[in-house]
Amino acid sequence: MVLAAIGMLVATAPLGIMGVGMLRAATERVLAERLAATRAAAEHLERWLSRSRDHLLALAPLVAAAWARGRLEEMRPIIAALTPASTVFNGAVILVDAAGEPVFQEPATDALALRRQDLLPLVHRTLTTRRPTISSLLRTVRGLPAIAVAVPVGSSGTRVAGALVGVINLADPSLQAFVEGLAVGATGHAVVVDDTGTVLIGTDREELFTRGEHPKFFIRHLQAWRSAVGVTEDVERHAMAFVPLKTVPWGVAAGQSEEETFGPIRRLRDRIVLFGLAVLAAALLFAWLDTGAVAAPLRVLQENAERIARGDLGRPVEVQRSDEIGALARSFETMRVRLLASLEEIRRRAAASQALYEVGTEVLSLRDRDAVLQSVAARAASLLHTDVAIVCLFARRRDRAVVRAASGPAAGAIPVGSTFPVPAGNLQQGCVTCTNLDPLLRSSHVAVPLRIGGRTVGALCVASASARTFSPEDREILNGLANLAAIAVENARLQGQVRSLAVVEERERIARELHDSVGQLLAYVNTKAQAVKLLLEAGRLPEALAQLEQLEDSARASYADLREAILGLRTTVSPDRHLVDALRDYVTRFTELSGVETHFVVEGDPAAYFLDPTVELQLIRIVQEALANVRKHARARRAWVLLTQQGGALRLSVSDDGMGFDPARSGREMWPRFGLQTMRERAEAIGGSFTISSREGGGTVVSVFLPVRPGRTADAGPAGG
Repeated sequence: MVLAAIGMLVATAPLGIMGVGMLRAATERVLAERLAATRAAAEHLERWLSRSRDHLLALAPLVAAAWARGRLEEMRPIIAALTPASTVFNGAVILVDAAGEPVFQEPATDALALRRQDLLPLVHRTLTTRRPTISSLLRTVRGLPAIAVAVPVGSSGTRVAGALVGVINLADPSLQAFVEGLAVGATGHAVVVDDTGTVLIGTDREELFTRGEHPKFFIRHLQAWRSAVGVTEDVERHAMAFVPLKTVPWGVAAGQSEEETFGPIRRLRDRIVLFGLAVLAAALLFAWLDTGAVAAPLRVLQENAERIARGDLGRPVEVQRSDEIGALARSFETMRVRLLASLEEIRRRAAASQALYEVGTEVLSLRDRDAVLQSVAARAASLLHTDVAIVCLFARRRDRAVVRAASGPAAGAIPVGSTFPVPAGNLQQGCVTCTNLDPLLRSSHVAVPLRIGGRTVGALCVASASARTFSPEDREILNGLANLAAIAVENARLQGQVRSLAVVEERERIARELHDSVGQLLAYVNTKAQAVKLLLEAGRLPEALAQLEQLEDSARASYADLREAILGLRTTVSPDRHLVDALRDYVTRFTELSGVETHFVVEGDPAAYFLDPTVELQLIRIVQEALANVRKHARARRAWVLLTQQGGALRLSVSDDGMGFDPARSGREMWPRFGLQTMRERAEAIGGSFTISSREGGGTVVSVFLPVRPGRTADAGPAGG
C-alpha cells in the first residue's frame, strides 16, 4: 500500500511543482506590474516638477530686470501667460526679498499668500545654495496646504536680491490625476509622500497631509533612495510599490491589501493543493483495497512480534495460513517457545546469582556467624523449592554434627542446636548423611560439604518429601551457598583468634607497665622499709622519719600511676565511638586526675578523622604515654593535644609548658625512661613517623605524622560468632 501511494505521489508531484512555480511566477508578475505602473506615475510627476522648475528659472531673469527698473506690475501679464503651461503651480508666484518679505505676488489673493516665517527659511536656503529648493508641507495664511518651490533672483549685477517662489496648492483636486490611475480594486490607494512620510497627494482624502499608514516603509526607502515592492509589516499588511523622485525628496507609492492582491493566486494554489490531496487519497484507497488481504495477517504477525519484544511470551502465535505468511508465523511460534524456555532458565540463574550475592554481602556485613548460616539455609530452601534446608557443623571430635541453621516448611521438626552422629566413612567421603531427618524426607535428599582448604567442617543439606531429582544446576547453587557458609565459619574462627591475640597483647602491655611502674616501686618500698627498720633500731629517729616521708611520696606517685593506667584501659574505640570522642573524654579525665590543665583542639570537621580502629587505638596509646610523661617529668601547668591536617597527612601532637630537656644530651638510653621509644614504635607500626622537639625551660612537643588521607578506611568486621 505504501509503495502504491508513493508511486501516485511521484506521478503527481511534478504537476504540483509546476503549479507552484506558475503561482510564484504569477505573484512576481503582479508585483512587477505594480512597480512598473508606479514608476510611470513617478516619471510623469517628475517631468511636471522639472517643467515647473524650468518655468521659474525662465521667469527669474525677467522678474529681476523688472524689479531692477521698479516696474514689477509689468510682470503680471507675463506670469499669467507663462504659468498656465505648468499646471503644477496652481497657486501663486511670489517674489520675496532676502529678508523674507513678499515683494510681489501673482495672483494677489490672500488665500494663496504664505507666512513670512515659512518663506524666510526657504529663501535663506535658496540664497545660500544659489540653487532651486523645495519646502516641506506648509500652510497658507488661509490654512490651505501647499508646497513652495524657490529659485534665486539676481539684481542687475551679480548680487542675489531675492527668490521667486512658486506655490503648489495641494488642495486643488486636479493634482489627484497624478495618482488616481494607480488605485485599483476595493482597497487600492496611491500617494505622493515627502521625506517625512507625510502624504502630499493621495487617493484617500483621510490620509492627506498626515503620515498615513506606512510612514516607516516610505522613509526607509526614501533614505536609501531606491525603488521597492513588497508587503509592509504595519498593522494592515499591504502589497506596496514605491518609487522615489530624482529632483525632489518625494516618492510615489501604490498599494493594495495583501488579501485582495494575492487572493486569486492563493485561491488557485489552494485548489491545486486540494486536487493533489484528493489524488493522493484516491491512491491510498486503491492501495488499501488492493493490499488488504495481505496486510491483515502481516499486521497480526507484527503485533505478535511486538508482544514478544516486550517480553510477553505466554500467548502463542496464531495465523492459520498455508502460504509464505503461514510459514513465517510457524517460525515465530518456534522462536517464542525457545525464547520462553531460555527466559525461564535466565530468571532461575539470575535468582540464584542474586541470592549468592546477597549472602556474600551478609558474610561481609554480619558479625553473627549463626545469622549468616540461617540466611544460607533460607536461600537454599527458597531457590530449590525444598521442604527443608539444614546447615550443620562438625563438633570438635568430629564424631557428631551440630545443627546450626534450619529453614523450610519442615524445619520445625529439626531444632537448631540438636546433634546427630556422623559415621567415619562419611567424613572420608566429605559428606554427611542427615540421620536426624524424617525417613520420608531422606528419599529426596542431597548434601554438599562445607570445605575450608582441605578440611570439611560441615554440610549443607536439602530434602523434600516428594520424589524429585536434583539437577546439576541445583547442585551448583548448593555448592555456591556452601562455599559462602564455609567462609562465614572461617571468618568467625579467625575473628576469635584475632580477639584472643588482642587480649594477649594487651595483657603483655599491662604486664610491662606494671613491671616498669608498680614493680620498681615495690622494690623501692622494700629497700626503704629495711632502711627505716635499721634506723629505728639504731635510734636515729629523724633519719627514719625522712625515709618514711619518701615512702609516702612514692606511694602517692604509685597511686597516680595506677589511676592513670585504669583510665587508659577504659579508653577504647568502637563503631559508635571514634578517635575524636575517645581523646576528648580522656583529656577531660586526665585533667581531673592529674591537675594539669589540658586542652584538646580539633581543626576541621571531627568526622574527617574516622580511621581504621587499629590506627585509632595506637594513636590514643601514644597520647596516653605522652601525657603520662607530662605528669611525671615535665612539671607543667598546661598541656595541649592538637589534631589537624597538614599537606594531606594527619598530625597528632602533644605539647606542654614544662621545664623541657635537651634531646641531644639525653641520649638513646634515656628514651625508655620517658616512654619515647614505645611511642616511636607505635607510630611506625601504623605507617607513621614520630618526632620530638624540646629545650630546657621551653617545654616539649611530641608529634605523630600519619601519611594517609583522613577518612574512614575500615569499619566493618568479618562475619563470625
